[in-house]
Formats: sequence, structure tokens, C-alpha cells
Amino acid sequence: MAMNLVAGWSLLSALLVLGVQGEVPAGELSEIQNKTIQLVMEKFHQRDLSNGYRMTSVVKAVEELYVAGLFVNVEFLVKQTSCHKHHWTKPECQPTKNAKTYNCFGCFKFEHESHTVFSHVEECVLPRHLNQGRQARRNDLCKEVERRDNGKKSVGKYSFLRKE
Repeated sequence: MAMNLVAGWSLLSALLVLGVQGEVPAGELSEIQNKTIQLVMEKFHQRDLSNGYRMTSVVKAVEELYVAGLFVNVEFLVKQTSCHKHHWTKPECQPTKNAKTYNCFGCFKFEHESHTVFSHVEECVLPRHLNQGRQARRNDLCKEVERRDNGKKSVGKYSFLRKE
């Protein structure tokens, strides 16, 4: 019995460590990652909501530089505040007790120089709706955004091709 209890606590401790390591401190986000979160939040607040929501934690933040542009993938949690949705950016808008929570994600591809968005996908759902199938669909949509090209031709992009 004592051995099972020790094994159970060891497993629980390992899971807690993995969960803490998965979160990204908001202060460590790059400017473009913050911009991505801002764009997702703006789109989220266009929904039929009465209250504003505030980001409470960042689950994942990835940034990759490609020839075709800058790819950013973020996942974060937002909670309902007591403020009206049009005032969601105000610092005094803090999450309420028993606030409704959403899991949001965004995958964006930006042009290098201008940081203009040329491809994106975003979604915010209640955590109970985030199942394995939805997570797989999110990953597939993100991969499509990541592979997308902005249609502009880069000098030297095909310079490795040679006629024999």
C-alpha cells in the first residue's frame, strides 16, 4: 500500500513539473508574439460577448523565421472580467471569481519587413471542447499556415536549380 502511494505521488509530481514547464512567462514573449496574441484577442472580442476577457497565461509560444516570412504559433488562456467587452484592454479589468475561461490559439505568417499578416488561423474555445480531435485539427491548420508562401518571389529562391 505504501509503495503504491509513493509511486502515485511520484507520478503526480512529474505531471505537475511538466505542466509548469509548459507555461511561458508573459514577460518573455517577443514583440511579434505579443502582436499575435493581440490580434487573436481583438478577433475574440468581436464575438457576441458582453464582458471583456483578459489573458491569464501563455501555454505555448513558437516563432520561426522562413524565406517566405515569419511564422508565429501561440496558445493561451483568457478569463472573463467584470468590464464591458469594449473596455477589455484597460488595466483595471481583472478576471472575476468563477470567471469563464477560454483556450485560444493563433498561427500567423507575417511578411519579413512589414510584419503584415498574409496567412493566419485562430480559435478560442471552452477548455471542455478542446479534445484530441480538435487539437489535431488545430495542428493541421497551423502546419498549412506555416507552409504558406506570400506569393512574392525572393531573389535567389530557386538559384539551386541548374540546367544540364
